[in-house]
Amino acid sequence: MNDLFVVGSVVVVLGAVINFIGEYWQILLALSAVGLFVYKCKRSNIISIVRRAIKKALRVGGQGVNHMAQVRVRKRGKTFSYIFEAGKKSDGKRKVVEKGGFPTKSAAYKAGVEAFNDFLHGNIGITSEAITLKDFMTVWLETSVAFDVKPTTLQNYWSYFEHHIKNQLGEVKVQDLTAAMLDKWLRQMQREGLAYTTILGVYTLLKHALNVAVQPAQLISSNPAMYVKVPKNAPRNLVKRLIISREQFLSLLEKYPFGTPLYIPLLLLYHTGMRIGEVLGLTWNDVDFERAAITVNRQVVYIKGKKDCLLPPKTESSCRKVVVDDFLLSELARWKEQQEANEQKFGDSYVYIYCSAGGQLYRQSKVLTASDERVKFICTREKGQAVQKKFVGKYLRAEGLNAHSFRHTHATQLITSGANAKGVAGRLGHSSVTLTQNLYVHNTLKLQLETLSFFASKLQTNVQCRQSADNSSRGS
Repeated sequence: MNDLFVVGSVVVVLGAVINFIGEYWQILLALSAVGLFVYKCKRSNIISIVRRAIKKALRVGGQGVNHMAQVRVRKRGKTFSYIFEAGKKSDGKRKVVEKGGFPTKSAAYKAGVEAFNDFLHGNIGITSEAITLKDFMTVWLETSVAFDVKPTTLQNYWSYFEHHIKNQLGEVKVQDLTAAMLDKWLRQMQREGLAYTTILGVYTLLKHALNVAVQPAQLISSNPAMYVKVPKNAPRNLVKRLIISREQFLSLLEKYPFGTPLYIPLLLLYHTGMRIGEVLGLTWNDVDFERAAITVNRQVVYIKGKKDCLLPPKTESSCRKVVVDDFLLSELARWKEQQEANEQKFGDSYVYIYCSAGGQLYRQSKVLTASDERVKFICTREKGQAVQKKFVGKYLRAEGLNAHSFRHTHATQLITSGANAKGVAGRLGHSSVTLTQNLYVHNTLKLQLETLSFFASKLQTNVQCRQSADNSSRGS
């Protein structure tokens, strides 16, 4: 009886299972597929990848970034500094932001988190809905632009802002700026006689700033500077570039002979066409006497607050080798010997020039030790001081010239003598041949005579052909 009961029970259970499978077979199939997927995921390590992604997402909070993982603090001497990465530079290298001087570790970390948060919001820590253009651009230039451009470019931007934007538009709220207002501002600069290139530079700076005000700052919905243009009839070529004749140059050398601070700079300007900052930045390591060539890879520039600095050129094309003539090379060799004699002559009164890690130049007596690298400049005074740009400019202005006149003269003489324009562009450090031709090929008398000769020959040929044709028709 019991066996019969057991058999009956088994039959009932089997029937129920078969009935369940019949009704829910799709669910069972789906569960089997999920089980198989999980098994394969474990074998391919997908589960661990997903788990790590979820944990990372759970750590994100506040501004959407784990500041603990981004901002680091380190002790430097008796104070603390914060440091974080701010993307990459144009050359692909990491851009690192660091600031020190904080008394405690927590103070450095707090300041670092605030700075990093500002960086994430377009490098400007502006949240006010009503901010003047003056305040907005000041913060933008100090916190965003300062990390993206070279010191010389930043200095130019500040000059544009201080002289042409701050006083004219600075008190206007960013949200209140209109295209009509900016058009009036541009035409006012034109009436004041500013050059086209200057107005264009100022306008471009303002346009970039207002682009940031649109995004990522989200202060305005559109950029009013996009709807105006620089007046086309603004004056151009206000600075007159004179062509220095050979006689005029020889007269300068007579006035400032060998041994005076101007002699070597004048020779280099005239014989190489270099920029004045490049000439003053040359060291003896840049001169290859065997190959008769000079390497240009640094320049002296004046940076507000830092004075004279030795920095790389603004563009890659400015880094170049310039082949020089025998006369210049011999004069450089003679001056090198004179420098060494001057050092012996003045003894402890002779000064050395040093360059800090940030590029700032300074001088001190040769008897004092310095931790920075000594710079052996070519252009120096008798006691070793570096020749400065303002010194050269002062004496050239007295002659009715400027340093760029030598560059124009050099380029124009080369091209009018038949030199290849591409070769001249390379010698001047230009990336574009067109730039060289537009800037430095002047309307000299020689060019006018060559043009007249070409025109006359073509005109004469055309007249002769017409006369021949007329005679032929008459003869027939």
